[in-house]
Amino acid sequence: MTFSLCTHVPSEEHDTGDGPAFAVAVATDAPAVGALCPYVSHDGAVATQSFVNVRLGRRGIDLLPDLAVDDALPGLLEQDEHSELRQLHGVDYRGNTFAFTGDECDEWCGHEVRDGLTAAGNMLEGPETPPAVIDTFEDAEGRIGERLLDALAAGVDAGGDKRGHSSAAILIKSPQTTAFHDLRVDEHETPVAELRRVYEAAVDASDGFSEESKERIFD
Repeated sequence: MTFSLCTHVPSEEHDTGDGPAFAVAVATDAPAVGALCPYVSHDGAVATQSFVNVRLGRRGIDLLPDLAVDDALPGLLEQDEHSELRQLHGVDYRGNTFAFTGDECDEWCGHEVRDGLTAAGNMLEGPETPPAVIDTFEDAEGRIGERLLDALAAGVDAGGDKRGHSSAAILIKSPQTTAFHDLRVDEHETPVAELRRVYEAAVDASDGFSEESKERIFD
């Protein structure tokens, strides 16, 4: 029912301060995906989906300061009595990646892992979506949010959720917080397009802030 991307963006590839940025982008045909699937911190990014267990995301992201993502997430899945129904993937600041698709996730389901990137999906039209999402993010230019939106749009174009899409979100953690790093759209006929509109409006508003007001807002 969902496809998502987790990414680790080195500091030289973004303009939001010194240090890496982490992000999750997700789209689905279910409400409130932005409240359930994506988790980010200064240490990494994690996405939990299929039959969602939010504890996997919350605990997973909390463990990343001390454990590599490919140690933390498998350990949590071992304690989950219904791990066969889960999809879980993520990246960390050490450069590690992890992706898991349970044997009982709805078809088509699967994942793809590359350097600093993971993508996964279930109940998709076919296997084209995860590589399309990663390819587009890798090739896209601009701010992280713009690249995430391009990746989501590519996932939809590649088939995406076979039921359609009504919910989408992006969540970013970077050295410098901005107003357009935590956005979501729910119950919309074209949620990715609407998310892009909201993103662009938030960017315009944020670019109009003075540096003093930005510090006051995001302190």
